[in-house]
Formats: sequence, structure tokens, C-alpha cells
Amino acid sequence: MREAPAAVTALIVNHNGGDRVLRVLKALAAQTYPLKATIVVDNESTDGSPDAIRAEYPHVTVLEMGSNAGLSAARNAGLAAAATPLALMLDHDIYVENGCIEAMVKAKLSSGAAVVCPRIRLIPERDIVQADGAALHFVGTMVLCNDYKALADTPAQSGPTDGCIGACMLVDREKVLDAGAFDPLIFFYMEDHEFSLRMRSLGHGFWCEATAEVFHERAAGTPGLSYRGSGGYPVRRAYFTMRHRLLTMLVHYHLRTLLVLAPALFLFEIASLAAAARKGWAWQWFRAWGWQWKNRSAIAERRSKSQRRRRLADRELLVGGSPPLAPGFLTSKVQMALVTGLSTILNSYWRIARAWIG
Repeated sequence: MREAPAAVTALIVNHNGGDRVLRVLKALAAQTYPLKATIVVDNESTDGSPDAIRAEYPHVTVLEMGSNAGLSAARNAGLAAAATPLALMLDHDIYVENGCIEAMVKAKLSSGAAVVCPRIRLIPERDIVQADGAALHFVGTMVLCNDYKALADTPAQSGPTDGCIGACMLVDREKVLDAGAFDPLIFFYMEDHEFSLRMRSLGHGFWCEATAEVFHERAAGTPGLSYRGSGGYPVRRAYFTMRHRLLTMLVHYHLRTLLVLAPALFLFEIASLAAAARKGWAWQWFRAWGWQWKNRSAIAERRSKSQRRRRLADRELLVGGSPPLAPGFLTSKVQMALVTGLSTILNSYWRIARAWIG
């Protein structure tokens, strides 16, 4: 008797996705792997996309949040509503290629990983890789593997990875829920980094299946939040990035890690403040720190649980290398030289300090 395929629910988070979310559903419908259910979690869209989904795809469940609750809360609502062991989580601008889901499910079953991510390519370019999984930088940010490299120069290589961006991932639903799913304190940006670090610290594996491909539509993104490498860097995005980076380190880094890395982290903070001041949003840096104090009780509670349950040390999770910056963030040779110098100092310290962190 042929073994039944592993049951998968597709979970899509939508906020004014318009025609994009309809194309996401069209790509899912063209897959050969059978989905048990498809759920669209809508974060208070005002573009009519929930009604358009119901009209064109009546079998799809539309779960309306009632407000724009953010990515973390919407993903958690979708995970709670699903009833299958596996969940394929997608943003409203991610299109799966033929055979993608089947390849991801096979990788999950063979590797035993709790999270499987695909190779993400960009459109309209199509020949640019956005990410093949990710690593966790010690300054509190995520390093995308093979980020923005030409497809011709980047052979597909599947294997373990330490994290992935939240745009697309196949997850073991029970393990993710047991780990606390996504932190609702994180509205937008860095929620995938915090999730990856928490899951890895609990000993759960990540796998990048590079033969499974999805396409991420750059388009304009979410107004006031998305950045596409040109124009002004959104102030709100900068604030969320700084705020959630600090939150992740305060919750998950061992106390000894924070103490040993204090000189490098202090230098990085000064550099961050200088960059913020240069761009005219220094106040957001102070707001990000003030938010930590305002939410100190919630952070302390999360920290206590995280440190109590963790199975892997920080030295097994964190990496060095150049601190990642969004393409187009640096706009002059002087800025590039300063960042190169900062990176050299930070990584020199990291090579010495790594053996001593918690």
C-alpha cells in the first residue's frame, strides 16, 4: 500500500496583497503535492483582497485578524487554526515553483529538521538569489546565505542552516508551537531572526532545500516599512529593526555572552547611533532602547524561560563576518570604508572572545 503524503496546510499572511496574494494562491494550486488546507490570515487589508480571495478561491479559509496585528501574531493565528503536522508559511508575495512543496516535505522527512526553507530568488530579476537560509551574527542580526548573488555563480547546495527569513518556511507545527511560535512583541522585522535563534537554542534543526525554489516579488512592498535598495530608508523600519535586535539579544544571549561581547556590542551601538543621526532618525535609536525599559517585565519573563529551556550554547549558534546591511544602505565610498573598518575591529574581537562566551 502506498504511504499517504505528509499532511500540509499552507498559511499565507496577507496585508493589502492585492493581485499578488491571488498569484500566490494560483501558484499553490498548480503544485503536484496535495495540500490539506489553505488559510489566508488577513491583517486588516483595505484593498478588497479578502473578498477577492473568497470569490476566486472559495475553498480557501480567510481568517481576518480584525486589526493589523503584525506578522508574528498573524502567523501564530494561522498555526493555531491549522490541523496538520506540517505548515507551509508564506508571505503574500512569495510564489512557489513547481515541485517546491514536494521537495521541502521530502527534505523535512529525511533530515528531521523542524524547519525547512527553500532557495529564494527575486523577481522581476529571476537570476538573483535572495537567500539560501541564514546564519546568526553575534551583533544580533541575520546574515543571509548567498544573498543577492547571481544565480549562475551560486550552485544549489542543500544542507543544514542556522536560520531562515520568514518569507517562506515549512515547519513542524507541534515543535514550533511548543517553542512558543513567533513572539507577538515583534510586530514586524527581525521576527524571523528571533524565531531562528530561539528554535536553534532549543536544539531544533533548520535545513535549506536549495532544489525547492520560490520567487519573491520585490514590487513596492509595504509602504513605510519596505526598502528596495533606493530612496529614503523608512524610519519605521529602522526603529523596528533596532528595537527587535536589542530584544532578541536581551532575551536569548547568555549573561556571560553579553558581558564578554560588551565592548564589541557597545562599539556597534555607537556606530548604529551615528548612522541613525546621519540619516536624521537618531530619536528612533533612543526610542528602541526606551522600549526595552518599558517592556522590561515581559523581556525578563521571556529571558527566564529561554535560558531555562535552552540546550545549545551561544558559541554553537553565533557567527562572525561582515555585519549585514540592506543593499543600497551605504551610499558612498567613505561609508563603505567606515563599515569595513568597523567590521575588521568587531571580527578581530570576535575571534578572541568566541571561546569565552556562554
